Amino acid sequence: MKIVIAPDSYKESLSASEVAQAIEKGFREIFPDAQYVSVPVADGGEGTVEAMIAATQGAERHAWVTGPLGEKVNASWGISGDGKTAFIEMAAASGWNWYLRKNAIHS
Repeated sequence: MKIVIAPDSYKESLSASEVAQAIEKGFREIFPDAQYVSVPVADGGEGTVEAMIAATQGAERHAWVTGPLGEKVNASWGISGDGKTAFIEMAAASGWNWYLRKNAIHS
């Protein structure tokens, strides 16, 4: 039996990869001999860069950007395994994710 696990992230708690690992762990208790294929997915929002990096065997990169309040923020982005495609989440690239985490009560 082949089992494909293709979850999205759980916003602000688990990445799609972490969700896939948890699901696989549970399934392995019931179906220990199954073949598992983990394919973390995303809907274009939070977790998209991580899912695309995983799907293409790419890498995470960082760059200093000007954040939403004019301060310098170290933002992340991804590059595909073949180096031909960049993956950018605007909220991360603009520093907005950093701002929301820092100001969770006010956001």
